[in-house]
Amino acid sequence: MGDEKNFRSQFYGKVGLLEVEEKRAIEALLRETPLNGKEFSNFARRSIVPVAYKNLVWKLMLGITPRYAESQDYVTQQQAYTFEELWCALKALRLTNISLGIDGMNGHETYIVADSRKVNTGTKTHPETPYPEHHVLMWLMSEAKLLYNPRQQLMSKENQHFISIARKVSSFFDNPVEIYHVCSALWALILKNQASIVDAVQEAIGVLRKEHDVYHLHLLKAGLFSSSLLFDHCFCLFCDIFPESAIEKILDKVIAKAFRILSFVTVALLVHLRRSIASVYSVEGIRSLMCQIRKEEADVIVTAALELWAITQSGFPRTQRLTSVT
Repeated sequence: MGDEKNFRSQFYGKVGLLEVEEKRAIEALLRETPLNGKEFSNFARRSIVPVAYKNLVWKLMLGITPRYAESQDYVTQQQAYTFEELWCALKALRLTNISLGIDGMNGHETYIVADSRKVNTGTKTHPETPYPEHHVLMWLMSEAKLLYNPRQQLMSKENQHFISIARKVSSFFDNPVEIYHVCSALWALILKNQASIVDAVQEAIGVLRKEHDVYHLHLLKAGLFSSSLLFDHCFCLFCDIFPESAIEKILDKVIAKAFRILSFVTVALLVHLRRSIASVYSVEGIRSLMCQIRKEEADVIVTAALELWAITQSGFPRTQRLTSVT
């Protein structure tokens, strides 16, 4: 039965019907009462969530949208109240004009640039809707973790990871209330699963050692495995180096708590950069190459990782999976 299903999925994919099949599967799950979050997670683990339902499915898996339809309006209203209270508190503390941040893994100073989302309040211009940095500040406030120097606090590596994630999540939602709650729930999920992220990095290193031993030795001598670079990229879900088109596919798996996908993305990334990295002998050199990944390359890398993931889920042996990587 499993082989028959795999064959059918591959055939549908080749003739362009796979998305139709996935859309029908999601619509069937949405007709259930109450909604079954576990079933949505199982779906997201084995398939790509259709774009039309992605936001809703993410919120269901994160526990933002309740399972019972009769509760959804009330919960949405309460979430809006929570957002407004935090946003008003941020404005009262005059923290909406914080502009200095650090560009995640690169360590370069960046500044929030005023755009069409602004209102003139007299002497200063403030954003009308929160920037990613503001979502982080609001989360810190909600967790009673906001310190006396918020600007300095935003510069910490962990908060820069959060900002990178919030920046990408902001591109998938139009409503700032949804953005805040999705960012908060996703960040809480990541913090809760740090051990799984460490395991994913270690698995990726093990795969490289087994299947690309010479390349693994080069990376070892360059100091990559003794640095935090791979963990940092995984911890922020590659939001610091990949575009939205690649990130949304990673988020499907991570929100479904399939953190092992980060191992496959790591392997696919390093294998893709193998020729370039062969002439580099430092962690900073490798970091620079990773930060120069183009959109088209990122899409290829994540697609390769998802193909490996799908083969893994179908139960093929490790050697066959790794042959398909290279």
